[in-house]
Amino acid sequence: MRIVSWNCAMGFSKKRPLVEALNPDIAILPETSQRDIEETEAPFKAWVGSNPHKGLGIIGFTNRSYMHHEAGTLLPWHIPFSVDGLNVIGLWSHVRDKDLKYVRVAHEVIDRHASFLSSAPSLIIGDFNSNTVWDREHPGRNHSMLVKKLEALGLQSVYHKSHGLPHGQEIIKTYFHTKKLHFGHHIDYAFLGGNQHRWRSAGQRTG
Repeated sequence: MRIVSWNCAMGFSKKRPLVEALNPDIAILPETSQRDIEETEAPFKAWVGSNPHKGLGIIGFTNRSYMHHEAGTLLPWHIPFSVDGLNVIGLWSHVRDKDLKYVRVAHEVIDRHASFLSSAPSLIIGDFNSNTVWDREHPGRNHSMLVKKLEALGLQSVYHKSHGLPHGQEIIKTYFHTKKLHFGHHIDYAFLGGNQHRWRSAGQRTG
C-alpha cells in the first residue's frame, strides 16, 4: 500500500496530475479545498476544516476496505480512518488559537486518539508544522516530547528510522519558507507502528 502526504498549498486542482503520478493508494492533502475533495471520483474521500478553501483532505484512490472514524469538532484538522486493518490519522497541525497551535495541536490529537493508535498497526502522517529545532518555543509540549509520546505508543518516524538520523538533524527538507531554498525545514512526517521493515520514506512537500 502506498500512502503519500503532500501539502498542495490550495492548488490541488492544478497539481492533481503530480499527485496521481505518484500512483498512491491514499493521499493525505493538507491545505486543500472542500470542493476539490468533494468533486473527485474515488472510493473514499474525506475533508475537514474551518475554511472551505483551505482544510485537510484525504482521497483513497483504490478499492480497499475504508472506515471513517469520529474526529470531533474542536480540532478540525485531522481525520482518523482505517484501511485494510491499518489505523491512520491524516494530520495538518494548524492554529486553533494562541495557546493551541502547531505541535501542541499534534499533542492534543495524539492524546485524544492514543487507544486508536495503539490498538492496531497504525500510522499518523501529514504536515506537523514542527521540528525539534523549535523545542524552546513550545515549552511543555514540544516536538521532542511528541516523538517520545509516539514511541511510547509504538510509533516511530519512517524517515528517521530508515535514514538513521535523530530528529532535528534531517538532511531532506520538506518545506521552504517563502519558497527560498536556503530557508528549508523538515516539518512533514509519517510515524508508523508495526511492520516497519515493509515501509520506506520518500516524502516530498511543495508550497
